[in-house]
Amino acid sequence: MRTLFRWRTAALATFALAAVSVAALAQTAPAPKPAAKPVRSIPYVSIAGDDGKQRHYETNAIPLLYNRACFGWRMYLGGPNRVVSLKEVLTTSQPAEQVIAGPETEVSADKTRATTRMFETVQDGVLQRSWCIIPGDPPGTYTYDITIDGEGRGEFVFCAIEVPDQNPNTDPRDLNCPNKFNAVQYRRPHGGKAS
Repeated sequence: MRTLFRWRTAALATFALAAVSVAALAQTAPAPKPAAKPVRSIPYVSIAGDDGKQRHYETNAIPLLYNRACFGWRMYLGGPNRVVSLKEVLTTSQPAEQVIAGPETEVSADKTRATTRMFETVQDGVLQRSWCIIPGDPPGTYTYDITIDGEGRGEFVFCAIEVPDQNPNTDPRDLNCPNKFNAVQYRRPHGGKAS
């Protein structure tokens, strides 16, 4: 009887030790981390289809689809969420017929340059801005020079391309843009990396 008791006690102790070991391993084994998304600065275009759905493209070719196409830039700055001082200078190769701008934007007399000064929020290390195409927006080159907290941080060059039939199914990646994906981030002073 004593042998059976000792055998059961030993078996129970071994089982308990194994269970504790498995539990300890499960708690200390690092969970696999999901692959980090690449963080970079990009130009983009979105188009509202006839079905009401937005289609998004990573491109700098803007189809001049009035009241349907929007375009913008996204810049990775890193760091904590915060408010920054933004100066954004838009230069177009041709004048706009009309300009809709708030009090934070100063437009040149010839309507080829608009300078916007405002405070914007950096969220999850990213700052972004966008605009939508309206009748009278000219075809040609649109260049955005970006200054953040008094420091030149980048340039985004877009091509605005006429779409005579105003087809909302136009894919901007198929348009002929002489400076496809021409976006530059300046190196930060003091040996820092571009951001």
